[in-house]
Amino acid sequence: MGTSYMPAKKSEQVAWSDRFNTVVGGEPLYGVPAALMTQFALLNTTLQGAWDTASNPATRTKGNTAELDNALKAMKKAAKNIVSIIQGTPSVTDKMKIDAGLTVRKTHNTPVPVPSQQPFIRVKNITGRTVTLELCQDLHKRAKPTGVSGATVLTATGGVDLKAADSWKFATNTSITTVEIPFPPSATGDTVYVSAFWFNSKKESGPAAEPLAIQLPAGGMVMEQANPLPKMKAAA
Repeated sequence: MGTSYMPAKKSEQVAWSDRFNTVVGGEPLYGVPAALMTQFALLNTTLQGAWDTASNPATRTKGNTAELDNALKAMKKAAKNIVSIIQGTPSVTDKMKIDAGLTVRKTHNTPVPVPSQQPFIRVKNITGRTVTLELCQDLHKRAKPTGVSGATVLTATGGVDLKAADSWKFATNTSITTVEIPFPPSATGDTVYVSAFWFNSKKESGPAAEPLAIQLPAGGMVMEQANPLPKMKAAA
């Protein structure tokens, strides 16, 4: 019967039981009903006696070893119930748990890192005025970076200041790396720009990719890098 707080060796389990009985039985702040601790105390007494008998060469028999094993099983079963009560009792501090030989549960999740790299934007296809983009880690890694939940895609049209945040329009949030971006009807030869940034599960955003210039419609596709974007936040 494995537990995260119970030692592996029989001798250590017997010692754990005695310590647990002494510490928890004498402190009402552990929140354990007196009847349960009285029952555990009896089981512990039986266990300690069975251990003394089974560990003594003069009385170590198969029958006494079996009695020890049964006493250990009974103690562990009772301890499991009591430990559950202790772990759910607000008045029990981490120090009290350690004193009783229990595991202190982790209460804080590992912080989610803010994305540190910008997406690499690849144009997969242009059909009419719909552009299919692929967002990658870099030229060779096509999956999202570790810790990234998705990306926000932004668009802008020609003739605007690409360094100004208000020149950019939210296009979409995506949790996948391939996304279609439709552009409104316009004259042939219109130039549009796309950019994107990764965000994590808390919607904290990383740096934006450098704007990619795309000539519409398909057949006259020309791509070039423009100036870097200012820092922007992921849309909710």
